[in-house]
Amino acid sequence: MSRALLLILALAVPPLAGAALDPTQPPRAPSGPAAAAGEAASAALLQAILRGPAGARAVIGGRSLAVGERLGELRVLAIRARSVLIERQGQRSELHLSHPIVTPATRSPSR
Repeated sequence: MSRALLLILALAVPPLAGAALDPTQPPRAPSGPAAAAGEAASAALLQAILRGPAGARAVIGGRSLAVGERLGELRVLAIRARSVLIERQGQRSELHLSHPIVTPATRSPSR
């Protein structure tokens, strides 16, 4: 009786072990309406404003965009010194750069 029970348990464990979560893998992405809302919010995060010979670009949601370019429903209308004017679903709003964590050092006059 105990050998039969041990055999049944031994055969049942491998399928269960395969279903266990691997702690070395990143967590699965959430799905559903809450995840879609989170993706839309992160897509509208202004990360940087870049200026160069070719003009200004805004890094929004990890993508570099120029005036007139789109990221999903979001369209860049203007790139300013510390903000970007966007239009999303017919509504205009302004994304602002956050304040830097590290402030530039001020030079003290030489003595």
